[in-house]
Amino acid sequence: MVREVKWTKYLWLSLLSFGAFMLEYFSIFVIEFMFLHVDIGNYTTNQRSVHCIIMVFIWAVVIAMVLFFSRKYFRFPVKEKNEDKLSFKNWIITFACLIGCKILTFIDWHTLKIVGEIQGKNTYQFCAQYLYYIFEVMLVTLIIIYGQKAIETLLKKESPIPYGGMILAVTWGAFHFVSRGVGLEIWNGISTMLFSILSGVMYLRLNRKYLYSYLFIAIGYLL
Repeated sequence: MVREVKWTKYLWLSLLSFGAFMLEYFSIFVIEFMFLHVDIGNYTTNQRSVHCIIMVFIWAVVIAMVLFFSRKYFRFPVKEKNEDKLSFKNWIITFACLIGCKILTFIDWHTLKIVGEIQGKNTYQFCAQYLYYIFEVMLVTLIIIYGQKAIETLLKKESPIPYGGMILAVTWGAFHFVSRGVGLEIWNGISTMLFSILSGVMYLRLNRKYLYSYLFIAIGYLL
């Protein structure tokens, strides 16, 4: 039998997943400075691609450790049940949230994000950037999953309220107010927080199916 897990354990895993984003500073100011001997403000495009690849490896290690620890000690996330069908209403709400995510990215880029990202990049640079995003979305999904589980464990019941999305909004989302290091960016923070809530709603409406949730969040963020 698996002993009862305190809600704070899941919350710490959610916050640990967010903390993985802070490792980017360690990579920039320690690892990359040792190898590249240049300040990030003076990175070439290829050096930024190297940064993306380094972060992919760092985040892959963190994600693997979090999932291994969670599965071993908490037996969570549990194996998904294929027979758990989604209702038509849930599909409608999910796609509405997805459209909302795409509206947010369109406002930012004035086109599809993937179109904006590919401009001015060669194949290697584009692939490195999108590998970075793919693993970023993995961390985003983990924050939602463990955040939702934490609050529902506290409440001792499942809830239709996107608590995981809210936790994502006040961590990863709010961080985007200052993430680019060029002062306070109001719209960047607001749009990312809205994206976080929409992602949390999609997770619930997809019946907490992890792979489906990751896929829809990734489409909302990357396309």
